[in-house]
This record gives sequence, structure tokens and C-alpha cells, in this order.
Amino acid sequence: MKLSIQLEIGQPGRTSAHRTVHKFTLFSAARHFVQENSLQNGARKVDLTTEYNIIQSGYQPIMRSRLLQLRPLAAPLLGSFRPRPIHYQTESSGIKLSETSNSHYMDQRRNTALANEFEPREVFNERAERLHLKELNGGSLHLSKNEETGMATIAISNPKCANAMSGSMMVDLADIVADLEKWQRGKALILHGDPNGKHFCSGADLKTADAMSSPQAGVVMCLFMQNTLSRLQQLPLISVAAVSGNAIGGGAEIITACDFRLVSPSSVIQFIHARMGLSPGWGGGTRLVRLVGPQTALKLMASGEAVPAAEALGLSLADDVIEGDDVIEQASDWLDRYTGQSVEVVRSIKNVVTAASQLSLDKALSKEKDIFGGLWKGPANKAAIARALSKN
Repeated sequence: MKLSIQLEIGQPGRTSAHRTVHKFTLFSAARHFVQENSLQNGARKVDLTTEYNIIQSGYQPIMRSRLLQLRPLAAPLLGSFRPRPIHYQTESSGIKLSETSNSHYMDQRRNTALANEFEPREVFNERAERLHLKELNGGSLHLSKNEETGMATIAISNPKCANAMSGSMMVDLADIVADLEKWQRGKALILHGDPNGKHFCSGADLKTADAMSSPQAGVVMCLFMQNTLSRLQQLPLISVAAVSGNAIGGGAEIITACDFRLVSPSSVIQFIHARMGLSPGWGGGTRLVRLVGPQTALKLMASGEAVPAAEALGLSLADDVIEGDDVIEQASDWLDRYTGQSVEVVRSIKNVVTAASQLSLDKALSKEKDIFGGLWKGPANKAAIARALSKN
């Protein structure tokens, strides 16, 4: 058995991509490293996060007893470090994902593991996972932004593989979401499949799934997509999934991250995971429960049955059925009634809804107050009052 320690050095609040990672064995370079790296970097304090990894090379029955023997030796060295949870933040909405119930639960699990320095745990390293997923290429995603209308579109394109998401496409989606988080003129977003294909999205590409050769690899991919889709859901843009064709597995999960789902008459939505020996992992299971209720969600996920457009509409899994071949134009027309106000107002309304659905009541009310204060006596408010007064 080998006891190792991993230190991550970086600025507080930054992602793992901005931190330097050092791993070393506890009884070799650890003490030297701690002595050589001071807690001050000029006038800026450097934050240290400790990770304790037990690497088993002996017999499982004696592992715990050996750990207990090592605890007194390790405690003096490890006691001076204060761990902190990993936080993800959507800059555009100002809401930390760690404040939401689901992410809070994961953070609590991380903190519980950190309370026992010898408990093995997995840590999501976004930078490393991006590099790994990028190698699993195939297909692409395309972002288009209209600065005049504030409308953005994301096209999922991998027609040779039923529009499945390869690893590189997962990275592309994360990059697109990051781009939209910085777009200050955006009002709305339409997510659609390849118009020339029969699928909106059929989930993870089979080659990408096959390359995830261990449960740990699958969990890290799961965390990557959960983070991306949670950020997509929290964008201050009113989002619509324009589903033409089939949304299956991970594709069904993706559409639940949009505010609305518009389906063509021939569309099918299918949470097929159970038939593949899996459960949803990209956050779609949790979002489905909130959309249709626990009983209906249980039926859809446990059976893996396909849901046609008309039935999806009745279950509140879809919001409307759109006719015509040009799904983008149809979705854009459908969105017009909700995006007619100024950019500031549309984005603020979306942020109020996001806060109410993701935060506790007290935090949601506080966020609503802040958003309201930012609009009061602003240009849109003054113009509306002036119009009303002119009619009297």
C-alpha cells in the first residue's frame, strides 16, 4: 500500500484548470514541498487544497488496519491544510451551482470525504477531462449569434452516428456555453439537430462510451456534462430545444436543460438508459422529475419507452408541436412573444426564474430583490412609465 498526497495550488474560486497540481508520496518529498512553498505569493494569498489518495497494492482485508496505523504519523503533516469544495459559477446569472440542491449535496459528500483524510474519493479535474474528451473526435457543434435580434442557435451535427455526442462535441458544447455566458446582448437560444439528419441527438457516441473503460471514467464524463448542461440551463437566455427527429438517451437529457421543448409531429423522446443497463447521468433524470413529476418520470425512465410528440405534449415533456420543415424559423417565431422586451428585461426575467427554481426561498427572494433594483428607473422602466403617462 502506498499513501500519497496531492496538493492543488491556485487562486480561490478558480477552476482546476487554473491550479497547479502536485502529487508526491507522503514519506518522501511532502515535507520538503510544504517548507519550500510559502502561503504567500507576493501580496496575494495562495489557497491550498489537499487531496488524500489511498492506492491499494496489498490485500483488501488489511487495508483499513494499516490506514489506522498510519493516521498518527500523517496527522501532524495534514492537519495544517484546510480543504475547500469545488464550486462552479455561472457568471452571467451570478448563481453558484454549489448553492443549488443537487450540487450542494455533491459538495456535502466531498466535504464528508475530506473530513476523513484517508477516505478515497474521485475529484473532477475539468482540464484533464477536456483533453481526454477532445481526443474522442467526430461530429461538431456550431454556434451562430445574431447581434441585432439577440437570438443564438446551436446546431448538433454528427449525422453519420445518428447525431450522437462524441467526446470532442461535449467539449465544443462546454466552449459554446462559456461563449454565451459572456454574450451580453443575447435574449434567446435555439438548440437543434442537423436539419439533414433524422435525429435531434441520440446521446453519447458509442465509440466515446466504449473508450470510457472504467466506472471512474464514466463518472468524470458524467460530471463534465452535468456541469455543462447546468450552466446551459442557467444562461440568462430563454432557451428552446427544437426537436425534429429523435431525442434519445443523452439527447433526451439535453432537451431537459432547455426552458422549452418544441417537437415536430414525428418526433420521439426516449429515456432509453435502462435498456442500456444505465440510468441518466447528465442531470436529465433529476430535471425530468421536476418537469413531469416523480411518478411519470419513473415510468418513462424505468420502461425506456419511446414517447411520441402528442404524448410528450400531454405529459408536459413538450411545450408545443411545430409544423414545417424549417424548425429554426418555427422556433424563432414561437419565441417572439417572449423576447419582445429589451435585452436587460428579458435576461432579468430569466434570472428571476432561475433563482426561484434553483435556490432556497430566502436566497431566491434576495436575488429577485437585487434584479428588481437593477431595473428600477432604468431605461426600459422610464420609457414604459413615460408611455403610460402620455396616454392619460
